[in-house]
Amino acid sequence: MNAVATIKPATTSIAAVVEQTPVVVLTDHDQRDAFYAHIQREVDAFEPDTSTEKGRKEIKSFAYKITRTKTAIDDAGKQLNEEARARINAVDAERRVVKEKLTALANEVRAPLTKWEADEDKRIEDCRAVIDRIKAAAVVTIEDTAVTVRARGAEVWNIAIDADKFRDMAAEATAAKEMAVSTLKSALARLTKEEADRAELERLRAEAAEREERDRIEREAREAEERRAAEAKAAEEKRIADERAAEEHRVAAEKAEAERIERAKQEAAAAAERAAKEERAKRDREHAEQIAAERRRAEEAERKAQAERDHIAAEEAKRQAEAKRLADEQAARDADREHRGLVMSAAKAAIMTCGVDEDAAKKIVLLIRSGEVPNVTLRF
Repeated sequence: MNAVATIKPATTSIAAVVEQTPVVVLTDHDQRDAFYAHIQREVDAFEPDTSTEKGRKEIKSFAYKITRTKTAIDDAGKQLNEEARARINAVDAERRVVKEKLTALANEVRAPLTKWEADEDKRIEDCRAVIDRIKAAAVVTIEDTAVTVRARGAEVWNIAIDADKFRDMAAEATAAKEMAVSTLKSALARLTKEEADRAELERLRAEAAEREERDRIEREAREAEERRAAEAKAAEEKRIADERAAEEHRVAAEKAEAERIERAKQEAAAAAERAAKEERAKRDREHAEQIAAERRRAEEAERKAQAERDHIAAEEAKRQAEAKRLADEQAARDADREHRGLVMSAAKAAIMTCGVDEDAAKKIVLLIRSGEVPNVTLRF
């Protein structure tokens, strides 16, 4: 395409309006559509020519004109947003002032009711704490004794249920107190009997231990007397044997002395030769003993070193085994605790589906777990 770029004549009224007041494109739908149509006609009428420098400059100029118009409209939009935000911020500031003043007036009007509600909440909380304390006192654990149960029973018995204070909770508090007193009475009777039974068992065990001690003393005395008799008999038999042996030794000594004199004569000749042989044997024996002693010292050192290594290895294995045992026990306890928590949470959720609130449902589950609800248990 070699023709020079041209723009067909078109109305410029809307273009002039937009150039003077670009915000009109953003606030007037009809003007915006007319402006878009005007631009589109200019684009459609434009015949670009890239074969000449002039044609390329006209393309660049036309594109820049559209971009400049876009920038002007965008800047106008930003100005509108800033003005709108300023108005919104002013309105928000007034809203906050009105809100704070009216809130203060509402709080002033409601103050008596608010105080009454706070006092009522405190009353209910105090009453609930008393009921919970009564119910907690009724729980008998394996650590309880007759003394602790009797003390808790007296404490519960002395708790006064003031109808004016408890109001609609008086029936619940009275029932909890009666149940606690009944439970603690039963537990006291049971623990008193168990402690008496244990005391009787201890007494019987003590008597049995005393009898065993007397029998042991008598048995040891009898055995000592038997040993003394046996030792006396053995001493007499040894005396007789020693006298006989002494006589035999005297006779044998006289005979041996005669034989010694004879042997001394026979051995005198070989004494020198034996002495030389013995000297050589002694040196050989001492040398062999020295080598054996050095070998034994080396073996003993190695044995001690191996024993130390074995001891260290055994201690390490023992430590690792203990660490594993503790970790396994902890993991088992954690798993059991988590499993019990899940079971109790599921039970609480099931109870709440019947319309019971969460706090009451939780207490019901705790009562079931502690065995306070007859014929009902939790399976973990």
